[in-house]
Amino acid sequence: MRPLEQILTIAHKEVREILTNKGLVFSGIFFAAWFSIMTGMGIMEEETGRQAQLNNSLFYMGALIGLFVGYIYSGQTYLREKQSGIVETLLCAPVSLRSIWIGKALGVALPSYLLSLLAAVTITLVAGARSAEALHPSTTVVFHLVVVMPIFITAAVALMGFAQLMLGMRENMVVNMLTIMILFAALAATRLIVEDAEFVTWLAVGGLAGASIALLVITSLLGRFLSRERIVRTIS
Repeated sequence: MRPLEQILTIAHKEVREILTNKGLVFSGIFFAAWFSIMTGMGIMEEETGRQAQLNNSLFYMGALIGLFVGYIYSGQTYLREKQSGIVETLLCAPVSLRSIWIGKALGVALPSYLLSLLAAVTITLVAGARSAEALHPSTTVVFHLVVVMPIFITAAVALMGFAQLMLGMRENMVVNMLTIMILFAALAATRLIVEDAEFVTWLAVGGLAGASIALLVITSLLGRFLSRERIVRTIS
């Protein structure tokens, strides 16, 4: 089996396992729906600035919601398999370690990205319903949602997966707690940024795109340090 076929097979397996886990699906949908509805309701009712706040909300909250959902799902994909010992069986399969890592990352990133898009649609609909007029994102924000955001979410999930594979169980618990604290702090900071910012520019979209590609490159380089022996030693 070719590397691409291995990656797609593993990604399909991860997506299927996520979708068949009702509790996991509910947690992702609940988180995305809750924050998207709250964000949509927080858009100003005054006509001036309403469109700008919608664009800012979609730009920041869409990426953060996808990131947090990816964090929730990656815990199931990486940590649970290490806790249950399933990863040992998977490491013995005739599949490259890099294919396992990338396949799992794609399997987590896909539903996370779809939920972030659902959150963006929900924010737009709620904001439009409260303003009694049809609101729609700008071209820059649409480009961000369709092109930049999947790269950002995939890179972030792959980085989290790398850490969860390489770190021991105790270290992962600390990393998980720190990640939750950082993400919630980022959500709070994002709210302040949305309130203060005036509009989303191509410069902002390009900056995030560059940062996402850089994160993807760095994560890819880190993949060279993946080791089956190292992963097995961190299972205990």
